[in-house]
Order: sequence, then structure tokens, then C-alpha cells
Amino acid sequence: MHTPEIVLLGLPSSGKTHFAGQLYGRLRRTTGNLLLRQDKGTPPDLTPLDNVLNSLASGHAAEHTQVQTWAEITLPIVDNDGNCFDLRWPDYGGEQLTNAFQQRAISELWRERLQCAGGWIVLIRLKTETTYPEVLTRLRDGPPEGNVNTARVSQWDANARWVEMLQIFLHVAGHGVVDRLNKPKLAVMLSCYDELKTSNKPPAAVLAERLPLVSSFIKSNWNSDKISVWGLSALGGELDKDSCDEHFIDEGPETLGWIVDPAGNRSSDLTLPLAWVLKEMDI
Repeated sequence: MHTPEIVLLGLPSSGKTHFAGQLYGRLRRTTGNLLLRQDKGTPPDLTPLDNVLNSLASGHAAEHTQVQTWAEITLPIVDNDGNCFDLRWPDYGGEQLTNAFQQRAISELWRERLQCAGGWIVLIRLKTETTYPEVLTRLRDGPPEGNVNTARVSQWDANARWVEMLQIFLHVAGHGVVDRLNKPKLAVMLSCYDELKTSNKPPAAVLAERLPLVSSFIKSNWNSDKISVWGLSALGGELDKDSCDEHFIDEGPETLGWIVDPAGNRSSDLTLPLAWVLKEMDI
């Protein structure tokens, strides 16, 4: 039985919890590229994902994963070709990545997962990312004539932070960037895509427009067939803990949410990015 390792990398409020719950809901249905596999023996404990779906089915957002939480949920899945996998899906507080970046320290647990993973899924919520486009312009072109303002920005530009985090993770995982990377396969998911005004641009173009240094870093260091950029709206709209959205109550959370594939096509099948990562992944 193949046991592919996938690391899900996302900062706080990037949508990891809702994506995991909605993905589980899709896997339970009878359509899609991937399905839950029914095996004999003791079934895995999928209570955390059931709790997320129950919250959504009541029309409100699920609870944020606690900072110190680390759990691995085993998802027994089968693809359209009949290939069976036991997929270990991580659940953790996104603050762990923030702390790792700020402290320049990677725990042994994260080190092991990064080294073993054949695929990385990176969730980036563009609306919450802080950027200073005028600083990037000044770096390229120099300051406008007569402008001697050299005031420092108050926090990291998201371009620099994500590039440095990716470099840290690659270093910890033992992946050099002298040659273009085949491993890990990298799927960048622009989460809460419904928040963005994209004008029907493909997700890779949106990433290049909003985070140009991140886009350039990925293109420069991965082989083109080992990277993909997706738009993700796990819920199809905004929910909060006190909401009581009738669409989720009446129609069920498994019918809501959508994905935009690298070509710009929209689909309700949230398993598509995972299926892409798993396909021909080095295990």
C-alpha cells in the first residue's frame, strides 16, 4: 500500500481547516477524481473532519485549530484508476509556521514531515498578505528624482516572507536549488478566491500580479510540470462563528465551494489539486 506524504503549508486564517473539511466531504461523495475507500478492519478516526462538516452544516464557520495542535488524519482513498492510497493529512495551528519563520527554528516533527513529503500544498490568502509595491518599484528603478525618503517598512513584505519561508523549508528538506526541482511537487492554492477581483485571469497570473517575487521564485526553481497554481474558495463565500447561512443548512456544505484550475476553469471538485499532486508523485 502506497503511503504518500503531503505537507499542507498555510499561515493562520489561510483556510486550512475549512479546506480539509470540505475536501473530506467531497471524498465521501460518489463523484470526483478521488473517493474515500471502504476497507475491512478498524476505520480511521475522522472525528476532527466530521466536526468541521457539522459546523458548516449548521451554517457557521468551524473553530480555528489551536496553536499547539498537531494531528495526522489518515484518509484511505482510491483514484479513478483504482489506485489505493493511505494519505496522512496534517492538522495544525498555522501560527506554527509563523513561529518557525520568526525564530528561524524548525521542530523535529516538521523537519521529518518536510523531508519525507513528495508533495507540498501551499495555501496563500492574498487579501490578508501585506505588500509594499512602491518599495519593489524603488528597488528596481531607484527612488523618484528628489525623493530621499528611506523610511523602513514596519513589517515583512509577503513576497520576501514567502520566498524566505520556502527557502527555509527546502533547506530543511534537503532539496538544493542548483537544478530545477522535481520533488516536492508544489501546488499553490490561492485561498478565499471569492474575495479577489480576478477578471477571469488564470490563478498563476493572479499570483504573478499580487506576489511577483513569489511567482518568480517558484518558476525559477521548479520544473514547470511539477508546479501548479489554483484558486480555492472552500466555502464559496464568507462564514463566521455566529452566522446561520441557510445555503449550508439546506443544501449541505458538500455542495458548496469551488476550485479554479490552472487553466482558469471553475469546478466544484475540490479534490482536483490533491489528485494532481498525487499523480506520478515520487513516493
